[in-house]
Amino acid sequence: MNQNLPSAKSQTKSGERERIRGVITRRNLCGLANDTKWDEFIKAIRLRKGWKPSYRFKCVDGPPNEWDVEWFYHLPFPFISVEWFDITFIQETKVHRLPQQLDIVDHSPWIEELLASIGLDYTKGKKILRIFGYSPRDLALFDE
Repeated sequence: MNQNLPSAKSQTKSGERERIRGVITRRNLCGLANDTKWDEFIKAIRLRKGWKPSYRFKCVDGPPNEWDVEWFYHLPFPFISVEWFDITFIQETKVHRLPQQLDIVDHSPWIEELLASIGLDYTKGKKILRIFGYSPRDLALFDE
């Protein structure tokens, strides 16, 4: 893996982590994840061959982000800001034959195994796994 890729600690502005810590304190949030756990998760997804899950996230100081699929530079750095991080676990692929079919693969077994081995707190819905960065656990927009 390229050592120059951003990590959970990466920040775009000087003092960003300190500002986010202030928001966390004001909101009285309790941490459920840390940079080491986020880095293990990000690295495992980046190294995964083939399919990668779509994701969206909500930072402690902003609205939820739109869904994305790019796992290298679009992630919410620094991850200390992540209140929750959703990933899809259903892969739908159109099979181009008649009649047209949809091939559905459930990736939740390997993703849940990964999350459990890292020790990240999450909940599973119908198509989404929500990973919690902080408690209280926010379920807004979950599995809509």
